[in-house]
Amino acid sequence: MLLSGIVVIVLVVVGFMVYKNLSTPSDLGLQSGRLAPLASSPNGVSSYAEGDKKVAALPFKADLKSTQLAALRAFAHMPNNQVISRDEQYVHAVFYSPTVGYRDDVELHFDQAEQLVHFRSQSRVGYSDMGINNQRYQEFAKLYLEAK
Repeated sequence: MLLSGIVVIVLVVVGFMVYKNLSTPSDLGLQSGRLAPLASSPNGVSSYAEGDKKVAALPFKADLKSTQLAALRAFAHMPNNQVISRDEQYVHAVFYSPTVGYRDDVELHFDQAEQLVHFRSQSRVGYSDMGINNQRYQEFAKLYLEAK
């Protein structure tokens, strides 16, 4: 009896994690001209965050068009991602872990007034990301800054 209860609990937890991993979070996109705040868990980074979760916003290139092109080229050189949506102010991409299939949402906000590219990367499931989102930011920043 105890074993069957444990099996049911494990199946429910696994089912919930699969559902969360496959569902696009509802808080994505620009909200009052900014990217959404990160969850309290340590599985994301953002240029709008404070403390350990903060990463630097990146400077614009010559103009908006060349800035967006450099950002998209950076994504094109990074493995396991797909750009889901984009417009003049915003890009949403999903990164997939190659082995388990975990999904992380990466968002860019092209702040024309400040001439900055804001970055947000958050895992959909799990508490810790073992620094993966920060590593992703570092790779993106390097590729973006090198882009012509």
